[in-house]
Amino acid sequence: MLEKLPPSLRKPVGLTLGWAFFALSLLAVPASVITLMRWFALSWWLALIGVFVVSLIPYAGRYAYFGLSLIGLYYLAGAGFDFSRAVGVFID
Repeated sequence: MLEKLPPSLRKPVGLTLGWAFFALSLLAVPASVITLMRWFALSWWLALIGVFVVSLIPYAGRYAYFGLSLIGLYYLAGAGFDFSRAVGVFID
């Protein structure tokens, strides 16, 4: 894919994409936990177990995990990057 770019742009574009995927992978678990806490009013440890169980499903789990993390990042950004406001009112 990057071979179609001019040689001077390959390294910056590759580094940008690599760091973006790295940041997404670091934030995927907390963002998925935020989504499950908000949707199902779970405590943090139950949501963490739920994310673990979803990640064990071979193919559908990958897409669900990716979708949950994107939705969780949306909630987090909408709450001004405040975890307590992002999860909303939940039962602990």
